[in-house]
Amino acid sequence: MASPEALVSALADPGRLRLFARICTAPDGLPAAGEPAKLVRRLVAAGLVTFDGDRCRAVPEAFREALARPPADPVEALFRGGRLVTIPRPGELRQALFAKLAERFEPGRLYRERDVREILTAVHDDHAALRRHLVDDGFLERSNDGSSYGRPSETRPG
Repeated sequence: MASPEALVSALADPGRLRLFARICTAPDGLPAAGEPAKLVRRLVAAGLVTFDGDRCRAVPEAFREALARPPADPVEALFRGGRLVTIPRPGELRQALFAKLAERFEPGRLYRERDVREILTAVHDDHAALRRHLVDDGFLERSNDGSSYGRPSETRPG
């Protein structure tokens, strides 16, 4: 069973997308002979197409199955294209998210506020909220004068 990302990736090529559309609209499937093997193989590998004898048939359930499958890592489900799309409510998932974000900071190294902003803005537009949560939850420490931040050397219990 492919991930949603794998399905989209397989259909990202215009040639594969056109071929998939032709396969979907052929009532009895599309004869495999004459179709570019490379395009067909990629659709088959993604689980979007199957062979039935000498014909290619669409597998529409691939989309439903891909969306029904829970993500392997619940923290990764909070991201789309490398960007954080939601900050969960307090609890285990939120703690796991902040622990993962804290990994972007080297333990024992001091970071200026500008450096912290750059690192967190790469993940989410509201870098100030992320920084505040990281400090409040003990994943980052702020100097007394507020000029620098650092990740504690000790790891937090998960």
